[in-house]
Amino acid sequence: MTPDLFDWTPPAGYPDAPGFKEPTTSRDAAEKIKPIARTLRDQVLGILQVEWPAGLTADEVAAKMGRKEFSIRPRLSELRELRAIEPRTTKGVVDRRDNASGMSAIVWVARRSYGDWS
Repeated sequence: MTPDLFDWTPPAGYPDAPGFKEPTTSRDAAEKIKPIARTLRDQVLGILQVEWPAGLTADEVAAKMGRKEFSIRPRLSELRELRAIEPRTTKGVVDRRDNASGMSAIVWVARRSYGDWS
């Protein structure tokens, strides 16, 4: 049976541990990234704090980190679940920018109310 990717219940420990949407390759990828997921998440948050209030898309964060987008997008989902980041909005509308594929991507900003912004 093919999993319904839109009807997702996070695994135990998420967002502190990487999540997965199906029990084979997705779970394997989550296990493989687990040792560095927290470090990547902290780096992503740090970059968004530096870029505040302009914000960045997932692809822009990945480029700044010299990483593949596929290792950064899940970290943004984790940060969103932790309420550390949010979409940037202008007059109540979520800001988007085109990414390299030409698709529209959310511009993310760090939440000023989250953590220590030393």
